Amino acid sequence: MTVVLIILSITSIYVSNEHTIYWWDFVGYQNAANNLTNLFRVSTQRAIDDILGSLSQQKNYLITLPLIPFLYIFGNHRIIYILSLNLIYLLPFSLLIGAIATKLIPTNSQWVFWSTVAIALLIPMSWSPTLRGYPDIGATLPILLAILFYIKNIRLTAWWQIPIIGFCLGISIVLRRHFAYSAIAFLAAISCQTMINFLITFKSSKTSKKRLLESAIKISLISLTSFLTISIFAWGFIQSSLTENYRTLYAAWSLSIPDIFWRYSCFYGLITLLLIAIGFSVGVLRKFLIPSTTIFLLLFGIFSVAEWLIWLRYGNIHYTLHLTPIIVLGITSFIWITIHTFPGKTKLIILSITGIYLIINLTLGLTPLGKFNNPLRPLFASNFSPLTRSDYNEVLRLTDYLNKLAPNRELVYVAASSNQFNANIIRNSNRIINPQNWSNLRAISKPHIDTRDTYPLPELLAAQYIVIAHPFQKVLLTDEQVLKPGQQDLVKLVYDAFTQNLPISQDFQKLPEEFVLDGGVTISFYQRIRPTSIATAVQTLSAMQQQVPQRPGRQLDWMSLSQSPYITYNYSAVTQVSDDSYNLMTDPSDVTKQTSKYFLYLGELSSPVKITGKLNFLNQECNGLSLSFSLLDEQGNLLDTTAKNYFPGVTSDLIFSLAGKNPVYLLLENLSIESNKLTDKCGWIINNLVVDE
Repeated sequence: MTVVLIILSITSIYVSNEHTIYWWDFVGYQNAANNLTNLFRVSTQRAIDDILGSLSQQKNYLITLPLIPFLYIFGNHRIIYILSLNLIYLLPFSLLIGAIATKLIPTNSQWVFWSTVAIALLIPMSWSPTLRGYPDIGATLPILLAILFYIKNIRLTAWWQIPIIGFCLGISIVLRRHFAYSAIAFLAAISCQTMINFLITFKSSKTSKKRLLESAIKISLISLTSFLTISIFAWGFIQSSLTENYRTLYAAWSLSIPDIFWRYSCFYGLITLLLIAIGFSVGVLRKFLIPSTTIFLLLFGIFSVAEWLIWLRYGNIHYTLHLTPIIVLGITSFIWITIHTFPGKTKLIILSITGIYLIINLTLGLTPLGKFNNPLRPLFASNFSPLTRSDYNEVLRLTDYLNKLAPNRELVYVAASSNQFNANIIRNSNRIINPQNWSNLRAISKPHIDTRDTYPLPELLAAQYIVIAHPFQKVLLTDEQVLKPGQQDLVKLVYDAFTQNLPISQDFQKLPEEFVLDGGVTISFYQRIRPTSIATAVQTLSAMQQQVPQRPGRQLDWMSLSQSPYITYNYSAVTQVSDDSYNLMTDPSDVTKQTSKYFLYLGELSSPVKITGKLNFLNQECNGLSLSFSLLDEQGNLLDTTAKNYFPGVTSDLIFSLAGKNPVYLLLENLSIESNKLTDKCGWIINNLVVDE
């Protein structure tokens, strides 16, 4: 009960002192949980379908499911969301680490347990991820359970250990994908421990080889159980893992080794790291800690450090959850080694100093008292005090202005992507001032990350309003939600287009209104006055490619120029079938009656060019289409063009051939035959479209 009261008190005081508009990961899962709660109020079946539909996505709703009763009963409020996170996940997190500590430290188990729970709650990084809105600590629980079940019997002689451990590892990955690395660290640790035991007993035991084989089979069965668990709950994730290069897509988050080591050191505080080093090293040298548990935990910690600080190097705070349990156990070891090593007065002094340090460390980590900077600051944990912004009302006023500016869901492109100002802040600001119809304001800032996203040309062409922030807003290395420097050139492309008056900016006019946010950031607005011509669009893309020559992570060879990717949920106008084959589609629900639909090919071209594919009409009531392909140079000048008419009910194999000097782009345009208009009755799809040089 005391632990529950502590969690309730700290959480309530912390959240009640926040006064901000949350953004990105700080609010993403809260919004998902709120939306899911609202769905349960309307239809349980729809909510369940939504959860099941999300399981194949990179982020699914399963981890928010235990929070729903709290939100359903007490309301969709930030304080309820964070309280439910800490009660449902942080509480068992600390209790499980306490249980693991009793298998590490061979002394009074009850005192070891509760002292470890207390230490877990004194480490700021136990709190920081959940207080910022991350639910990832929920995926830590199955990993801790797997560790606990393993260290109870490291030889895995109980038959139930294998399926339980395998399930725990698998469900952790299902809940949050990045815990695949904790599962890998776990399997690597038990594999290494098995080899160590084999090498120690190889000469003295005739059965050592047999035990090695048995252990290998058991580890394989754990891995298989884990794989089957993921397959049952999230088969789509396995498929995407085989086709997506996540290491490349998320390279923008991968900081340099010096930066990530310093960042993680500051997360916990240098004194904390010293206590951990003393705790484990002295515990091993004095043979105070239980050897089998110590070997496993140290191996698990070493592999986790190698993954997160050497291989991946991601700096956002929720990734620290892979290391925090080892940090807590290291400090617990230090405390109990002190108790069993030093005489009364010395012991009391060391424990008192350590206790005072941990309390000060927690205070500096979670309150505004820790916002100071001096050479001694890194000795203590980084500051994650309640989020506040003095321009709160100004941001709400800015959002209200955009609502009035774009009342009919016109697309608003925000050429800013920093922790201070971005499109997500505008959308979440709209949730505050317009909770029932917040989605009517379509503010976007895609792309956001060079290695993960695409060239922003389709979004620019669809946008009716552009929002520019001066100076240019980007993520900084010192921010909480951090990126490697130089990974937001795609966002800066749009900023430069309007601040340097590139041709596409001439299709917009600057509006007189301006807003000034914290730090003197000035927000200005541009309104579209005419459609952007194909020539200007091509020139803009050419300028983008010159400024960002390395193709963005998800940029395909084809892009749609006249259909926003946000027309319908889970719809893509361009999908890749194979290395050189694509499907192109006009959305059958699009009733905008545009006079033409354009697709642009930006892959390698040489002359002559051959185009093949198969056209299928999505509605047989269409009166027919005229498809034309054109070769363009980098300025959008026409080099060659050809067109053919197609009708529903007729086999429509596409065979086109074009030639031109030094072609750079290939343009696909389609028009209705009768009225030069396209309606919802003329939706179509081109399957297996191939461009051969």
